[in-house]
Amino acid sequence: MKIYKEPVYDLTELARYNLHVHTTFSSCAKPEMTVENIVRTAEEAGLEMIALTDHYNTFNWDETYLAQIAELKKQYAALDTKLKVLFSSELSCYGVDKFVEKEETAKALDYALVSCNHFHLDYWDKPEDTSPRGYAVFAMELVKSAMKSRRYDCIAHPLYGRFVKHLEDKGEMTRAMTDNELGEICELGKETETALEINVGAVLGDPDFFRRLWNLGREAGTTFIFGTDAHRLINIDTKTHLEQLQKILL
Repeated sequence: MKIYKEPVYDLTELARYNLHVHTTFSSCAKPEMTVENIVRTAEEAGLEMIALTDHYNTFNWDETYLAQIAELKKQYAALDTKLKVLFSSELSCYGVDKFVEKEETAKALDYALVSCNHFHLDYWDKPEDTSPRGYAVFAMELVKSAMKSRRYDCIAHPLYGRFVKHLEDKGEMTRAMTDNELGEICELGKETETALEINVGAVLGDPDFFRRLWNLGREAGTTFIFGTDAHRLINIDTKTHLEQLQKILL
């Protein structure tokens, strides 16, 4: 699904939507993350649209996952709300040209978000060269692979090094990426109509990198999408860290 007809670089405008919210179907989400609680909290925050993006980390799980989506739709339909909800997923590109879900499952979603850097998961491919530069090159190859597949609408917390367990300084991986390399990814995102996520936790965790990515993306005409990666109700409001994000990125 194309969220914006043209790229938007006004953070206040982007923050009208929160397109990365987990429900209780994600094991890492809190029990409070029911559809009704999420919708009411989003309404109170003044949001216009949200996406429910539960993790898809299990092989051969497509039928079960789509049944899960159907249940979320049923719960939403029972609510009296004007809030637009996209029934989506945080899918998994776990290696170059390697995807956990079937292509038809990704196409069945309203909005397909994908993680390419969940290196903490056992089945995720890792580079032979485990130096920061080795991980940097490999992480960029995964993102390019996901974009070229044209299966996905957006890359979640793009290239963020938090999930590389043995790196104490999570910025080591992103500092090993050149502006030319990141510029190529931004241009590929524009070409394939694959957005990059302004993920609140990732930006706060690696501000220097995301300032680079934001500015390179703006130069290339890349689309960005805002998501808080909410696992708790308190994280749903996109305005909570908006002023801080503006200072970091602008």
